[in-house]
Amino acid sequence: MQYLAHYDKGKQEKQFLNEHLTSVATLAKTRVLPCVVFDDLDSSKIEEICYWTGYFHDLGKYSIYFQDYLQKGISSPLKNHAHISACFAYSYLSNKATSRFDSDKTLLFFIYTCIRLHHTSLKCKGLFNYGIWEDLIPISKNISDKSNEIIKDLGLAQDMSDEEFRALIDIEKFKANAFSLERIPLMFNNSRISNPKWYFLLIYLFSMLIDTDKLDSANIKSEKISTVPPENVTSYIFSKHGKKSDTELINNREKARKSMIEVVESLSNDALKNVRFFTITAPTGIGKTLSSLQCALDLQQKIAETEGYTPRIITAIPFINIIEQNKLEYENVMGKECKIAVHHRLSDFGVAKSKDETIPVDRVLLETESWEADVILTTFVQLFQSLFSSTNKMLKKINKLAGSIVILDEIQAIPEKYMPLIGASLQMIAKYYGTRFILMTATQPKILQFGSMLLQYTEKNSKQIESIELLPNHEEYFKCLTRTKFVPLLENVLDTEDFLDVFFNKWDYTKSCLIVVNTIKRSIDVYKKIKEELALRGFKLPVYYLSTNIIPLKRRDVIQEVKDLLESEQPVILVSTQTIEAGVDLDFDMAFRDFAPLDSLVQTAGRVNRQGKKGNYSPVYIIQLENDSHYIYDLSLREVTINLLKELLTAQEEIKETDYVSLTKRYYDLILKEGVDDASKRIWNDGILKLDFDKLEEFKLIESPGEVYDVFIEKELSATNLADAYEQVLGYKDSFDYDLSKIFPDFKSDQFEKTLNVFQRKALLRLIMAKMHDYIIQVRVSRLKENRPVEFKERGNIESSLYWVPPTKCDDYYDEDTGFKDESGDGFI
Repeated sequence: MQYLAHYDKGKQEKQFLNEHLTSVATLAKTRVLPCVVFDDLDSSKIEEICYWTGYFHDLGKYSIYFQDYLQKGISSPLKNHAHISACFAYSYLSNKATSRFDSDKTLLFFIYTCIRLHHTSLKCKGLFNYGIWEDLIPISKNISDKSNEIIKDLGLAQDMSDEEFRALIDIEKFKANAFSLERIPLMFNNSRISNPKWYFLLIYLFSMLIDTDKLDSANIKSEKISTVPPENVTSYIFSKHGKKSDTELINNREKARKSMIEVVESLSNDALKNVRFFTITAPTGIGKTLSSLQCALDLQQKIAETEGYTPRIITAIPFINIIEQNKLEYENVMGKECKIAVHHRLSDFGVAKSKDETIPVDRVLLETESWEADVILTTFVQLFQSLFSSTNKMLKKINKLAGSIVILDEIQAIPEKYMPLIGASLQMIAKYYGTRFILMTATQPKILQFGSMLLQYTEKNSKQIESIELLPNHEEYFKCLTRTKFVPLLENVLDTEDFLDVFFNKWDYTKSCLIVVNTIKRSIDVYKKIKEELALRGFKLPVYYLSTNIIPLKRRDVIQEVKDLLESEQPVILVSTQTIEAGVDLDFDMAFRDFAPLDSLVQTAGRVNRQGKKGNYSPVYIIQLENDSHYIYDLSLREVTINLLKELLTAQEEIKETDYVSLTKRYYDLILKEGVDDASKRIWNDGILKLDFDKLEEFKLIESPGEVYDVFIEKELSATNLADAYEQVLGYKDSFDYDLSKIFPDFKSDQFEKTLNVFQRKALLRLIMAKMHDYIIQVRVSRLKENRPVEFKERGNIESSLYWVPPTKCDDYYDEDTGFKDESGDGFI
């Protein structure tokens, strides 16, 4: 009999089971880098674990129940193969004479768990409920009856006899001796085992298995990491600026870049091997993107020479809109030598090409989600939500962190309550995975110190982590900054009318101005009243509105129109919520900012006089609108900020940019003194140390104030075409008939036939959803109650979690300038 692992009846493509098991085992073993070490478990031991986990992960597919399902379409509950595979692997490795597995039942439990759950989410609780073994008895008996055939097919004839194989697959025998397996999760839960090492080992092993399994099933071959010389950055900068290098800004950038490269190139072999953290502390506009890339390429080259492997480069950024900008810079440096994968929830991977051929979209999706590339550009959400997750989809890329160089840009964007959790996790990843990090920001937020503080609670021998600053003279670059100043106006709490008085008293009608407030309700109120007042005063000045209350397509249009006006030096007013802080590259003459924690105030200042061409000390007025900051920000962060501002204002009426660094340092020192936030403690103590994956679900890098729903605004033909395509793919059963050129003009839709396999359907749905996002806003449940759209299924009877505003109802639900309409307007999203 032919034993198959996978079979596509439509394409008549088959994969033999023994080949799949061997390929996954071999691929997993070869992907373990020498830097992956878990205390006494060196890389060779990890290789062995990964090999046998891969080799036995689908052994249960030898059952007649699975083969009948795959080849004949006969379905049965007994077709499930993962659990019986896990039991065999556990028994085999417990009895393997040359192995040390039996000395550590925790490792055996991890192998069992990874194999058993490799098609679902990872968990350690609730695995051993009553009756779980009985379901395996008929599968066990069927596989046992074919022991001789299976041993030969697996190439294990030299290792065991038929009798030994049957003993290992005997579930009755396994059940009688399962206590040592069942007690491991209990030992984690009652803290008899308590070491963060185990969490990071478990997710690494699980990630390695599911990643290599999926890649081999899709016939994606492993490729060596390709790279380019660090000098490519220098060449690109020269071609970009040419003879303009005599300007002060470009001179400063070059000086800073060369300083950083000198530090990297002067690293001793000892420092290169042992130091896992590098920092770049530099002001906005100093060229951190290209400088950090060159540092990473330099480190990559040195590690390849000294440690025998080439690290992958991963750049994680807090905001999606910065990624496309960075992608262009990276592509200009890398050329066609390196494969760059861009991974975020809106990434467009539909037209990827390799040399002269177009890569099928389902393959590109798999490679992107698996970080199967030389360079990865991704978001903080993708990186950190994957670290603290149980889901198969998120965890499969975790193994790619091992040995990589990870650039974390704008690290201060991490919420303060999670800094201890993330700081401690970065230290564990550096220690066990051999990952090196470059932390970039204008204001280093002491994330490693926060992490060390959390680790001191759980690790008696926790050491202060060592890091190297790549721009050691960074204070020189801050001292000469005269672009902005904070002007706090905090004597009185203002309502909207009070604010208008302050605004028109301070604003010069020849100046462009940014106004940032904390809630959607306030932003709409301020926007409307400023427009009314300008009209009364006879000013024909463009006023724009920006928040998550308007669709993303409109947001991009607003940003581009404002940018064009600013670049042509025309006065313009923009009223915004914190959306403007999300990496938006605009340059105003002045700003007003509703009170917020210090890091948010600094972010707003970064949208004023960015290039320093608008004179010295452009004002950023800090006001306090009644109660609004209470809805958004933590009380302690507000108190720390207000106390710092008041302290400085006793000696002066304004705070100049040269003082921002010392102000920020004191801000984080004060937060550090408050200790570890409870949110970090809970997730670390229960999620990480106790392997409680349900507790990890508490981690939300982007908080939503209350439950939110996605509302699709079908306001024009392109939105209608997307909704039609979405319904076609979502409701697909046995035939697909839609002209994809309506929504993907450059897309080769001929790769999709009338029938879609599960991977093609998933990839196509992901592409369509990414484009539909242009017309989707998130609205709080409380606001939907005031003006509730219909559910999307009313459109074409297709089940969906979306709400829907039909074309004929747009005026009832959506204002072209300010977005979704409701009676309350409460809150910020």
